[in-house]
Amino acid sequence: MPRIIYIHVPKCGGSSFGAALRLRYFMSQAVINLDPGDPALPAETRILADYARRRAQLHQSANQGIRMISGHVQYDPELHDRGAKNYTFVTLLRDPVVRFVSHYNYLQRRHPTPSRPATLAGFLDTADAARLASQYLFYFAGQSLLPGQDPAPLVARATAALARFDIIGDLSQPHIFAKHLQRHIGTPLPLWRRNVAPVPTEFPANLRPKIETLCAADIAVYQAVQITRIAA
Repeated sequence: MPRIIYIHVPKCGGSSFGAALRLRYFMSQAVINLDPGDPALPAETRILADYARRRAQLHQSANQGIRMISGHVQYDPELHDRGAKNYTFVTLLRDPVVRFVSHYNYLQRRHPTPSRPATLAGFLDTADAARLASQYLFYFAGQSLLPGQDPAPLVARATAALARFDIIGDLSQPHIFAKHLQRHIGTPLPLWRRNVAPVPTEFPANLRPKIETLCAADIAVYQAVQITRIAA
């Protein structure tokens, strides 16, 4: 079977598909490990240090020739050009507004903290909301959008990165994504639901305009990829 690197953006359905791929590649597969780091450090410092460690692990796994590598890890064009040029790059995307709300709900459900507002409306005014709203930039352009920063260069970088992917799916059409994966690996793919929210992702309609503004850069990436690259 072909070698695969599966970039798993949070709350895009990657847990289910990643588990299915790992089962098919069980003799040669690796998951990029998570490390919460030192809680005494500022959150941004811990996040950046953790993702640098994940990047190193991705390079190591590719250099070892592991056939299926998956995880919450940023796309690395240098790795794609060199150590992983023989890998198939795969990812799964989701409507950015729904993904953002799902991410917030997940954090509240699994990682509650007094420092995070207990309501979605309150959370929208925090710096962490801006970080969660630009996950496509973070994963495919290498950084989240900073306050006051022009998003256009990062949107272009993320879109260009995704143009290099071999398979891109949309969580709204999981069976189409599964069909493309199965065709690529040449064997049926067992599908089941992992890490799924206990209830559908819903939010008050009056919050949508504000969430769309927060997610504007990710929406631009998503729409560009929808037009050109989503598996169909």
